[in-house]
Amino acid sequence: MIVFEAVHAKFGDALLLRYQQGRQQRLWIIDGGPAGVWKNVLKPRLEQLRGGAETLTVDLAMLSHVDDDHVNGVLQMIGGIAEKRPGAATWLDIRRFWHNSFADLLGSAAAKAGQASLAGLAQDAKAAMAGTGTLAAAGGKLQTHRELAVLASIGQGRELRDYLVQLKLEGNPPFNDVLSSTSGHRDIDGAKVTVLGPRAPRLEALRKAWAKASGSPAAVAGLFLDKLDESVPNLSSLVLLVEIGKRKILLTGDARGDDIVAGLEDAMPDVELPMKLDILKMPHHGSDRNMTATFLQSFPADHYVISADDTFGNPEDNTLRAIVASRDPGEDYTIHLTNAIDRLQQLLPEISKGRAFKFAVRGAQDLSVAITLP
Repeated sequence: MIVFEAVHAKFGDALLLRYQQGRQQRLWIIDGGPAGVWKNVLKPRLEQLRGGAETLTVDLAMLSHVDDDHVNGVLQMIGGIAEKRPGAATWLDIRRFWHNSFADLLGSAAAKAGQASLAGLAQDAKAAMAGTGTLAAAGGKLQTHRELAVLASIGQGRELRDYLVQLKLEGNPPFNDVLSSTSGHRDIDGAKVTVLGPRAPRLEALRKAWAKASGSPAAVAGLFLDKLDESVPNLSSLVLLVEIGKRKILLTGDARGDDIVAGLEDAMPDVELPMKLDILKMPHHGSDRNMTATFLQSFPADHYVISADDTFGNPEDNTLRAIVASRDPGEDYTIHLTNAIDRLQQLLPEISKGRAFKFAVRGAQDLSVAITLP
């Protein structure tokens, strides 16, 4: 049996994957949501899973990319364990961790070259978000709250990397390298995992852009613009195809739809699309900027999972309409939402008319929305 959970992570992602391998129960943690999610939701859910046992084994923990709505809870979890803070989840036995740190993506020398500019910008971004400063050094390039939050979260990524080194969890074993669409696949405790993203050509382009920008704070800030072709987190988000028996689950982080399709062609050139999935974790909380018709047509799923709470308008109406438009009226599938959103009360009946699919929304008292695959 496989159980996939999207916990109540507000506008971010925090996912749990459990499955049986023989007599062993396997547990993965994927991302940790923004501030408050670890303390109020993710940690309590893990405590439920622990039950009365002394420890809870986490066979794999991972961070898809550095962005506060994914990394904050992970940093609270790992940092608490590393520093043995009061109330920390020291009862978690984390066996491996996957994460492409900024330094790993760029190469330590290249990352160090722009570190002064980046560190200063990250501090300025935090001040701007708090209303106590501005991003004058960025040359006015960064405007939205999301752009500021992404830039501010880069320091969290560095901090997480240091904790992972301390806990001897660095290196992305058994890949033992930066994860990209050229990494291939590995068998992880009975699950076949194929890396579809980030795409190697994107990483090379990012390294070149960083080398060119590293001497200028304004140019560095430009790499964090919230645009599809320029956002550092979107280009570096981990995308994994997880196959457990005959079941297929696609974990997408905040990656672009077109990059995911191209990443599959990089990693699995002999596989023909469309690829039927059991579960598709929709990228970027249902934002239509990451969505393409080709992506949805390439990965039809029995279950679509969207983690969002209407912050930044996610999930967007266009995304929900696009999912429905990509499927035949008589097809049976379910769209799962981690939060009830007032705005959708009119949309959902409209797009459901004459269709066989269903919607499932997390109950108000539930910590997660769960999908069970026999």
